[in-house]
Amino acid sequence: MREIDAATAMNWLAKGEARILDVREPAEFASEHIRGAQSLPLGQIGSVRIAPQAGEKLVLVCASGRRSGMACERLAAEGMEVYSLKAGISGWKSAGGSVETSSRKVIPLERQVLLGAGFLVLAGVILSLLTHPYWIALPAFVGAGLMFAGLTGFCGMALLLARAPWNQRGAATPVSKS
Repeated sequence: MREIDAATAMNWLAKGEARILDVREPAEFASEHIRGAQSLPLGQIGSVRIAPQAGEKLVLVCASGRRSGMACERLAAEGMEVYSLKAGISGWKSAGGSVETSSRKVIPLERQVLLGAGFLVLAGVILSLLTHPYWIALPAFVGAGLMFAGLTGFCGMALLLARAPWNQRGAATPVSKS
């Protein structure tokens, strides 16, 4: 995976040498995105045709750089030359890059996963104390799932949350489907 900083990406964009693909979920994209970026949710990579123009660099972006790094790995395995924006959209804004925003805000997917996992762990512990000790299996299951996600990069909870209705609304400028 090739990682670039925001200044490099801005330079490429100013010269017309790059295209920004935002791999966050549609609602996250609609809430805030780099001006001119196209939406390509991480879950759609592989089912969507991505065809760079001659000499065009593809720069993938997400909130922090983690999802865009995963997307870069997938696309690089297919033989594509792609770049991940270091520190994601927050790095872009820190470097003075402009973003388009809407009044509708959404919690980033990573934070939704953390909130969901935390809720399930807390609920399992409380239920095991108040009702039946077997409820302790719920936080154990969540902990095992988090470990599996950390080891493999596959997070089932993130995939489920990505399909939630609040993460589907508001997509704009999609990449064409193959």
